[in-house]
Amino acid sequence: MSLFSFVKAGKKIFGKGKVSPTISSVKPNIPTTKLEKTKSKLAIVKQKTKASKAKLNQTLFNIDQASKKAKEAAKDKRNERIVKKFIGEK
Repeated sequence: MSLFSFVKAGKKIFGKGKVSPTISSVKPNIPTTKLEKTKSKLAIVKQKTKASKAKLNQTLFNIDQASKKAKEAAKDKRNERIVKKFIGEK
């Protein structure tokens, strides 16, 4: 038995010999009725709202992180002045 026929037999047994059909075209989803058009617009507005909310949350997070970083920097600077005063530097 040759290697080719062995592989061919294995494909038949395990079902990997079939090839799926190629997608030739996709039917466009164009709303025709007034209700479908309104549903489509609503879905678009919902998605835009989600995106805006996510962007706002990210901005708030960035502001919070910057605030924390600024507080730490101010605290470090204050501590540095205290240490310099303690050891007698100006």
